[in-house]
Amino acid sequence: MEVGNKAIYRSFQYTGLLRWVSVVIIIITSSGGVLAQKSKGILLAQVRDSAHNFAMQAATVSIYNVATKQLVSYQLSDNFGRVEFRGLPTDTALFYIATNIGYAPLKNVFTIPGTSAELNIGTINMMRKAVSLKEITITGEPPPVQMHADTLEFNAEAFKLDSNAVMEDLLKKLPGITIWSDGVITVNGKKVNKLLVDGKVFFDSGGKIALQNLSKDAIKKVQVYEDKSGSDLLDVKTNMNVVLKDNKKDGYFGKVGVGVGTNGRYDGDAMISYFSPKDQVSIVGAINNLNKSANNANTLIAINSYKGSELNNDYVSDFSKPGILVYKAFGVTLLHDFNKRRRNTVDTNNLKVEYFLNNNNNIGNERLNTVFTLGLNEQLHQTTKNNSSSKTLGQFFRTEYNKTFDHSRLSASYKFFHNTEDISSDLNTQSVEESGQISSEQHDAQQSRNKTTGHEGGIDFKTNRYTDHVSHRSKSVDMTLSYFFSDNHTENDRVRLSDLVAIDTVQNKHFNRHYFTNTNLLYNSIANSLNDVLRLTGNEKPAFKVDMKNFLSYSLRRQTDVVADYSTTFGQYLRNDSLTNEINVRVIDYKPGLYFTKFIVNKLSNRYRKSWQFDLFSQGEIYNFNSTSPRRFQNLNQSYFYFVPTAGVEYTNDQFNSFRKLLSLKYLTSVLYPDLQQLAPLVDDANVSFLSFGNSRLKPSYSHDLEFKYHYDNKTSNDPFQGELSAKAGLTDNFITDSSYYDLLGRIIYFPINVSGEHHGSLGGSLQKAFKRNAHQLQVSGRTRFGISTHQSSINGDFYQIKSHLWTADAGLTYSFKELTAQLGESYFNNSSNRPGTNDYQYSSVKTYVSFTIIMSNGLFFDSRIDFNKSWSTNVDNLFFNIWNANLGCRFLKARNLEIKMSGLDLLHQNKNIVSYISNNSISTGTVNVLQQYFMLTLAYYPRKFGLKVKAD
Repeated sequence: MEVGNKAIYRSFQYTGLLRWVSVVIIIITSSGGVLAQKSKGILLAQVRDSAHNFAMQAATVSIYNVATKQLVSYQLSDNFGRVEFRGLPTDTALFYIATNIGYAPLKNVFTIPGTSAELNIGTINMMRKAVSLKEITITGEPPPVQMHADTLEFNAEAFKLDSNAVMEDLLKKLPGITIWSDGVITVNGKKVNKLLVDGKVFFDSGGKIALQNLSKDAIKKVQVYEDKSGSDLLDVKTNMNVVLKDNKKDGYFGKVGVGVGTNGRYDGDAMISYFSPKDQVSIVGAINNLNKSANNANTLIAINSYKGSELNNDYVSDFSKPGILVYKAFGVTLLHDFNKRRRNTVDTNNLKVEYFLNNNNNIGNERLNTVFTLGLNEQLHQTTKNNSSSKTLGQFFRTEYNKTFDHSRLSASYKFFHNTEDISSDLNTQSVEESGQISSEQHDAQQSRNKTTGHEGGIDFKTNRYTDHVSHRSKSVDMTLSYFFSDNHTENDRVRLSDLVAIDTVQNKHFNRHYFTNTNLLYNSIANSLNDVLRLTGNEKPAFKVDMKNFLSYSLRRQTDVVADYSTTFGQYLRNDSLTNEINVRVIDYKPGLYFTKFIVNKLSNRYRKSWQFDLFSQGEIYNFNSTSPRRFQNLNQSYFYFVPTAGVEYTNDQFNSFRKLLSLKYLTSVLYPDLQQLAPLVDDANVSFLSFGNSRLKPSYSHDLEFKYHYDNKTSNDPFQGELSAKAGLTDNFITDSSYYDLLGRIIYFPINVSGEHHGSLGGSLQKAFKRNAHQLQVSGRTRFGISTHQSSINGDFYQIKSHLWTADAGLTYSFKELTAQLGESYFNNSSNRPGTNDYQYSSVKTYVSFTIIMSNGLFFDSRIDFNKSWSTNVDNLFFNIWNANLGCRFLKARNLEIKMSGLDLLHQNKNIVSYISNNSISTGTVNVLQQYFMLTLAYYPRKFGLKVKAD
């Protein structure tokens, strides 16, 4: 079986992803060609006002099939009132309905002849209509899309879907809207910044919970508008607001699921969420031993979503995660809206509360072989075995208040957390000479308990300058003010047993040491920006914009270490005065600066907008580091001042309804300051294999970087495209690197040093392209990044030039047709380190995956995914293994909310977790224990109802 699977994998590898992509594109293109032969009709028209004969922009023209009354296509007229429909059926009776606010709907029947496949119906003359306030009945088919002022509205009733469809299914039907495979939503090529429901966040800020739980039948309309409350007028964000029907503004949804599997595997989760115009409440819990976890309550709520056509579960066993994880969690979220009446979609006055408790147990076993290159002809070999276990109990309480005023915004947050962690590890290392003889054996066993309790919070306040239209004067100021604090207390109680047994018995060492560390860390920061200060002098149209910015932070760390060694003579632990210590570290960081901005804008209303933006941030940094301790060498007081400017230029070409280009070039500087561990640490000799010393003469490192970015996206509704190319290059003065000494017993002595000549650079790019043809959609995506760095490093007194490379790339295809979704993709990873003349270490891996999901009308569904994995590294042969997972299930009842599923995970029983770590002069390869094959039967029920109070819509 293994030989056969290797053959399958090699077939995929030799064929290559590009060949598979080509095959799929050919198939889709061929299908599109066949469809085009049947639906090749073109309809041309211009919408005009019949009384004044002017062209009407943003009028809705919808086309229906006469026989079936089904919606065929729809468009909004452009700035010249024109519409151009392509891909319409020929020799078929159709009718159009033209609608616009304030005008009577106009309906006409037409047929596109198959001989010419084109029909120009000329002018659609619309007549004004008097609107009565008492008129509440509108006859005829609802317009699928229309403009209301600056808001684009989609009428949900115009799109017929299955009664159990969710909001995500609806958005996929809307013109110009694309939901990409990574979850990002774009409208005519522009990313949706916020997804709101009735003007507010629906449980999570990302909108995933709304997408996968809200019923399509509960939605009245979808609004798309520009959020003009931001300070950057050249990069206005796009928001989406979903308006619920009047009788569907409250409801609940949830899940109760339980699973039993082979090899003692189990899975359970439960969630119930309630919403109303004023409140949102969720209770969620989970338990499993399947390497599945989440870090907060909202993630668990999204995981337990009902979902519609997208059944691919994003809460699946992680077969690449080291160890076996037992996970338990419980969470509660609350949101209350204090608004009595919502005037518009930007009013905010709410309070959010979240409580989350999780308990994780993890058992890991790692085996490593490490090769250290010490000189031209000298190597050190080590074999390491590490058995570890950890138990973590953590909880946090978080609350956030948000209030939006007419010309200002306030946000305040607070978080309390408490974590307890028990860790035990047993590490055994053998160091081997070139001759193959064992030079030393090292054993290190530790047991520790960590307790952390903390508080953190902050306040953000922003005001906007505005014009009083009565006095025609500017009011208020444009300002932001932010304050953040954290106060953390940590206790660490640890026992360490370490031994070194060497050929030279004089070097043998044994330690039985107890540590108790008490740490308090206090941090405060305040940031302020007074924007457009020249306008405050009375100059309403200054030549350029000037912002005054200030940032100040203060941190204080107080740490007490009590260390004791076990005495066999007295049978107890005795205080070790050389390591027992008290230390206070204070850091003050102040950054004042002036931010200059110049805008040059050339625009034509509803046609295009071209702009240049020039930026210069003249900023300084004052940094003070102070430490006090009974140890004289740890009493340090160092002050620094650096000039850390940034500058940039950005060009934007926004052709409305066509494309948008952005080019930017930026120069940036930054400073990295050494900490106490690098400057003057206490050296613990119980770490028999690694001794870390400090360097009190260490200097801060100063980096210069140049960044370039090019971004392009088109705004066509059928074939949206986004692409980006970025490059970065820089150098660092006084780069902080390591200087290490190795001996043949496998011991390492390390201390940091400054070196010159560090250079780094990166090149990356991404693209996303979607092809939409009726119910068919094909998405092509790709992303890659290549990084390189060079710097000097010292090993056993000799300096070497170290070159490191990191290359990641992934590409994928996603094809969907009605209830079928298929994916094909590949990812590549390469990490290498080169020291000319001595060593060249590298690790590479390739993963090719194929997956598909199909949902049938009777509720039956099947999804499967197989990952073909290949990895190779220096000194290790190619390794092949495949992970194949599959699920077969069915959803019952009228609402399709009772689900039974049979799952097979790692069906080929091949999972192996090969690990590799590369440093400047070493490579470690080995394995860790991982989750392996199991089968599971799952039963789940999704209670859901929208509209608890019956009222007229």
